[in-house]
Amino acid sequence: MTRRLAKLISGGLVLGLALGAWAQEEKKATPAGQQQAQPAAIDESEEVIFERLTGWYVEGRGGMLFTVGGARGYSNAQPFYGFEFGYDVSERLSIQLGYASGYQAANPLMYPEDCTGSDCSAYHLDFGLTFFNVSADYDILHGRRWAFEGRLGGGVVIIDPSAKPGQSPVDGDVFGGLRFEYYTLLRHFTVALEYDFFYTVPTGIPAMAGSLSLLYNF
Repeated sequence: MTRRLAKLISGGLVLGLALGAWAQEEKKATPAGQQQAQPAAIDESEEVIFERLTGWYVEGRGGMLFTVGGARGYSNAQPFYGFEFGYDVSERLSIQLGYASGYQAANPLMYPEDCTGSDCSAYHLDFGLTFFNVSADYDILHGRRWAFEGRLGGGVVIIDPSAKPGQSPVDGDVFGGLRFEYYTLLRHFTVALEYDFFYTVPTGIPAMAGSLSLLYNF
C-alpha cells in the first residue's frame, strides 16, 4: 500500500513538471506584450452626415376636407388629395404650382325648403371643389432637420355641381396655411403635415383641409 502511494505521488510530480515545462515553452513562443487581436470598437457617438437638398421638387398629399358656414354649419369630412410642383428659391422660401381636390357633403349654402324662387333645387347638398393654385411657403421657425412654415396662395376653383343658382362653374379662391416639415435621412425625401383654410370668391364658401405630404427633391 505504501509502495503504491509512493508511485502515485512520484507519477503526479512527473506530470506536474512536464506541464510546467510545456507552459514555459508556450510563453517563450509568444512575444512579450503581444495580445490577442480584439474587434475594433464601434464609435456610437459618430454622427450621421445629413445634407438637405433644395431646388426643384414634387409633392403628393392626402387628407380630409370639410366646409364651414352654410345651412348646416359644417359638412361631413371627406377625402382631400393633390400634388404640387415647386422650387426652393432659398433655404427658407419656396414657391409652388398645385392641384388639389376635395368633396363636401351635407352642407348646402341653403336648404331648398328655406329658398323662395323657381330655382331652389340648384342649391346642391353635395358638391366637389377642385383647386388650381399658386402659393409660397416661408420658414417661420426652423432647425437642422425640421421647419415650421407659413403658406399663402390663391387661384381658381371649380365647383361641381354648382353650389348655388346661376353660379359659374369656375370661381376664385384664396388660402392660408401652417405646415410642419421633417427632413428624413433618405436624402431626397421630406414628410410634412399641413393645415389650410380656403375661401372661395365670390361664392363665399369657407373650407378647411388637413393633410399629410411626401415630398421628393430632385
